[in-house]
Amino acid sequence: MEQENKASFTHTVTSEEDGLMLHQVLRRQYRFSRRFMTRMKLNRLVTVNGEFIYFTARVKAGDQIVIRMQTEETDHIPPQPVDFTVVYEDEDLIVIDKPPGLVVHPTRGYSDGTLANGLMQYWSERGEKHRMRPVTRLDRDTSGLLVVGKHAYAHAFLAEQMAEKRYERVYLACTHHRFASDRGTIDKAIYIDSEQKISRTVSESGEGYPAVTHYEVVERMAAATLVRLSLETGRTHQIRLHLASIGHPIIGDDVYGTGGDQDLIARQALHATYLKLFHPRRKEWMAWESPLPADMQQLVERLRQSDSRS
Repeated sequence: MEQENKASFTHTVTSEEDGLMLHQVLRRQYRFSRRFMTRMKLNRLVTVNGEFIYFTARVKAGDQIVIRMQTEETDHIPPQPVDFTVVYEDEDLIVIDKPPGLVVHPTRGYSDGTLANGLMQYWSERGEKHRMRPVTRLDRDTSGLLVVGKHAYAHAFLAEQMAEKRYERVYLACTHHRFASDRGTIDKAIYIDSEQKISRTVSESGEGYPAVTHYEVVERMAAATLVRLSLETGRTHQIRLHLASIGHPIIGDDVYGTGGDQDLIARQALHATYLKLFHPRRKEWMAWESPLPADMQQLVERLRQSDSRS
């Protein structure tokens, strides 16, 4: 049976906010955009002590403000059973551990069988209605953690964090060749060639979008390195491009790699292993980890065994 979207936010006016206009308190507490404020006003989503008041009306210390998240129609994405793991979920967001080979959102080349289709099925079975609002995205063949906002405010709040670089995202990659240094930073802009629909290019001249990746060696093998990577920016294909640009393409990367890795792993050996964000409701940091998936564990073990035989 379908249930109404019950997500709401409650705030008790403090002594410091006594005498402020309602819209000022909403902005201070939740940083709602002007557009979102207009939507709340038109749809009468905000009450003070159980009553609707003008957004320019003054509030008093102790007043209780309740903001309801508007019930919405789902995207026109057909629900389908799709395999993925839910790491965490509440009324505001859902954190998913995505398996490799799964596209996040339907595209021209992948019209169904995506994570979005699976989420529509998952939520419909629980009587919930949400739009597909991914805050972070992963390539089809990159596995690991990503977060989806369950309503417009949660998505806007988390997207703003991302723009302000308050997120922490850490990846593990298995690359060709041994890294010489234990840690370092790759600061190279990424250029989008209008003639290339999929691949990007690292711009040695600085032309393009700024991109910064930090790396730290986890384990060296004879002809490969397991490396931990953190991002300051989130450009498309950033890690894959940056590692290839310094002579360490990711094993299995058929776009920026060396090719011929099919006997080692069926996809690029890249995994989003750690995610930390500031929760829009709890107003506290939350973090999740995902261990190295089976195919990457097997790859590392094969590389270790190769070392022991040489």
